[in-house]
Amino acid sequence: MPILPPLHLPTLTLVVCVVLFTAAATMSLVGSTQRTYLGFGWWTGAQWANTASALCLVLQQHHPWLLPISALLTLQWPLTMLTGMRQFYIRSSFRSPAWVDWVLALAGGSAYVAVWHASPQDLGARVASFSFVNVLFYLYAAWQVQAVRHDKDGRNSPYLKAILIFLVAAASVQVPRLFSAMGSWGAPVVDPSQIQQPVVLVALVAGVMFSVYMCLLMTYERTELDLRESHRQLRQMANFDLLTHVPHRRHFQELATQALALGTPGSATLMRFDIDRFRLLTIDHGHAAGDEALRLLASSARALLRSRDLVGRLGGEAFVALLPDTSVTDALHVAERMVRRVDQVCQQHQRPPLSLSFGVVQLQSGESLDTAIHRADEALQEARRQGHNQLVHAESQAGQPLFSASQPLGLGPR
Repeated sequence: MPILPPLHLPTLTLVVCVVLFTAAATMSLVGSTQRTYLGFGWWTGAQWANTASALCLVLQQHHPWLLPISALLTLQWPLTMLTGMRQFYIRSSFRSPAWVDWVLALAGGSAYVAVWHASPQDLGARVASFSFVNVLFYLYAAWQVQAVRHDKDGRNSPYLKAILIFLVAAASVQVPRLFSAMGSWGAPVVDPSQIQQPVVLVALVAGVMFSVYMCLLMTYERTELDLRESHRQLRQMANFDLLTHVPHRRHFQELATQALALGTPGSATLMRFDIDRFRLLTIDHGHAAGDEALRLLASSARALLRSRDLVGRLGGEAFVALLPDTSVTDALHVAERMVRRVDQVCQQHQRPPLSLSFGVVQLQSGESLDTAIHRADEALQEARRQGHNQLVHAESQAGQPLFSASQPLGLGPR
């Protein structure tokens, strides 16, 4: 006794037509109301072609000439879906160019039509040729999809992997029907269901529906990835200065507060620095030269500081750096190297010469970051009053800053 009762093929075909219409309508609705990407239109077209194929099967009892058209509309599905994949993953490398798909589709369709035209009454020949071409198309599509890489790191979407598994399974499930039909090629068929095997049709339709949902999920996955990237860029814009690519004041204070909380109290040094006579530089050489000078200063600071050091832009030409576990003497050496580096770059690229001023303080135990920045800023103003390329160290006694003698920052031999 068979596990499943015999399937009534006309009723099954009508049900398949309704199911495929629902899938195609769903794809069209999503495409017209949601954000989609290149390739989604091809996927939608593939579903409508499948729906048209099922409709042709419903009407073929009255119009027999619709039968080969139905078969051709069914055969297109894996290659049309592959065309959508090529568009959706346009930056991925496929194993062959797109024109090979069309040549294969034309050759396979022509082969089926030739067999049907030569033996329209030979059910075994028709089913065997259809199954052979369909298996070939599914395996070819799977071969191409297997080469797709979802992102730059080579990872694949789980939904893409699911489609790959379906393509291989869809080819495999048709193999028994292929051999059964080949065994009946040219011979009369007593029981057509043994050749056509309606259960295979049910399995393929279920797989097609599954792949439709996978395509929708891939679309939503791409949208989610785009949103994440947009959020990352917005966070980057919110936390970092776009000109110099260092944290702006608020983000620097957040990072510095976290670093101070993890470090030993009183062991960090704060250094305020900026470009002397920056306004005159922009007046004499233009705002572009000013932007280049700011970028040079920021890049020099990033290159010279350690990975755990922090540098930020407070606004204008004002920069600040937090150096954990660093003495004032060590900060002086950092400032000297920064002055030399800036001067070397200016000479190499024939830019206007720059001089820098520095104000340095050793953070005291329990001192707030804002207070330390204020003391370093006062030391910086004192350095400016004493000349250029100067560093002033500020200490604090009874709340009043005390400035040590200014330290000139030599450029060394040129």
